[in-house]
This record gives sequence, C-alpha cells and structure tokens, in this order.
Amino acid sequence: MFKIVSLILLMLFFYGCNQEPRPAKAPALPMPPSTQLEKFDQNWPPKYCIEDCVDISDLKNQFNTNDASQENQKIINRIPFPVKEYKKLSFNGNSVVYGKIAVQARNGRRVVGSNARLYLNPYTSYSKQWFKENYMRGNMMNSADDRLYKYLKFTTANDDGNFIFKNIPKGKYYLVGSMMCARECGFDNVKNIRIVSEISVDSDGTVATNLFRILNN
Repeated sequence: MFKIVSLILLMLFFYGCNQEPRPAKAPALPMPPSTQLEKFDQNWPPKYCIEDCVDISDLKNQFNTNDASQENQKIINRIPFPVKEYKKLSFNGNSVVYGKIAVQARNGRRVVGSNARLYLNPYTSYSKQWFKENYMRGNMMNSADDRLYKYLKFTTANDDGNFIFKNIPKGKYYLVGSMMCARECGFDNVKNIRIVSEISVDSDGTVATNLFRILNN
C-alpha cells in the first residue's frame, strides 16, 4: 500500500514539473465609458480653420478669460522655442486619456461642458511658462511659435461633457479645456471658461481624469 501511494505521489510530482507555468494576467484597466466620442486625426485641425475649429486663444495673443482683469495687463514675451525638447517627443502612442469637463456654478449647480473643446499640450519649458504666466497669473502673452501646433492633440466633448484622447504617447501634459457658459453659470453674458490640469501618461495605459472648476465670481 505504501509503495502504491509513493508511486502516485512521484507521478504527480513529475507531471507538475513538466507543465508550463501559466502566464500572469495583466491587471484590467478602466476603459472609457463610451467609444462613440468624436476623435480627430493627428494633423487636425488644418491651418485654414485652426482658430475656428478649436479654442486656442490662450496661444494666439488673446487674453485668457481666467480670473484676472484685462485692464493694465502687460504682455509677456515667450521664451525661445526649445527645439531640442520637442524633438525628443513622440507623436503617437498607445495610451488613452478620458474624462469629463464641468464647472460648479455660484448657485452650487454643476454644469457640464457640452461640446467643449480640449487639447493636450506636452510639458516642456515652453508650455510651463505659458501655464505660469497666462493661466495662473492671467497675463497676456505674444503668439506661440507655429511649430508648437503639430505637437498638440485635439478633441471635443460630447453633449454630456465626456471627452477622450486616443493614441497618446507617454509623458507629462497640460490638459486644457474650454467651455461656454452663460445664465446657467450665473453670468449675464456668455463667457469662455478655461480649465487646465497637469497629467502624466504611461505607456499602454489609461488615464481617467476630470477637468473641474468652482466658479467664485
């Protein structure tokens, strides 16, 4: 009896050693809530409609309607375009960035950015200056170098304020969104609300992020 049991255990041991280990399953990544959101090609928008197709007024010597007053605003000169920094950047990747853009009105109501326009601006010394001077401090800046636009990624939100970017390379970005808001936000006239957030994108990853701002005035 003992020999039979020993023989069975020995057979099971060799059988187990000859089996190939099962590959570990990759952790499941959260996927965008909808695949029906509008997607733009890499070279969109074309030059002939760049100002009409997407809101890049903060890059075109236009005042950024953040919180600062336009009165007595000095114009900040941008630093020279850092060619070497941008040459290191990739144009295409395998990552996805998605989320929702919305604001909280003064009455506490949440208003989504229906058909809001958004773009991803790679994190460089050039974009860092823009974020510090234009968005945070509300200063006007001279127009951005035209070479910047081919490194930007554009998209638009759907009716519910949901947006998605696909084929994004690894790196750090400024996620920039602008939405129009009027009486639903407590304003007498239509205003352009811009929201910016810094995000990090890994290779073959999915980044879920929301652009949200509380309106104080």
